[in-house]
Amino acid sequence: MAIRYKKPHSINAVSLALLLLLGLAVYVIVYTWPVYSLSSRAKGVLLDALPILYRANLRPESTASAMIMDLKKSVPQNLRTEGVRDPHLEVVFSRSKKEVSIEAHFVATAFFPVINKTYDFHLSPRAVTDSARIEW
Repeated sequence: MAIRYKKPHSINAVSLALLLLLGLAVYVIVYTWPVYSLSSRAKGVLLDALPILYRANLRPESTASAMIMDLKKSVPQNLRTEGVRDPHLEVVFSRSKKEVSIEAHFVATAFFPVINKTYDFHLSPRAVTDSARIEW
């Protein structure tokens, strides 16, 4: 006696649930992509300024403080031109004998039109490098 199983239909509850889950994932990705893109552009600005901070860390304190003051003006301006709109933008410069780093703290918002909600994402991209002096 052979047991015969019923062949499932090509469109069933599982395939509809998977399709719905895929649609939801695409929806979230599409409307959060600008936030990811903004974070990536901000990290690029920080990486561009990092060599200047590295050089400032190698110089005497009087020269270094002047270079850092220039960075404190230019980095937030460059972040604003890249699209950071947060009025509470904070850029943190850290330097020591072991490493130098620049970190930006800001909020980016994503609007989801179907559910009519806005979500805030607290971003803090960071660029860091070793600050050891290279002796040739």
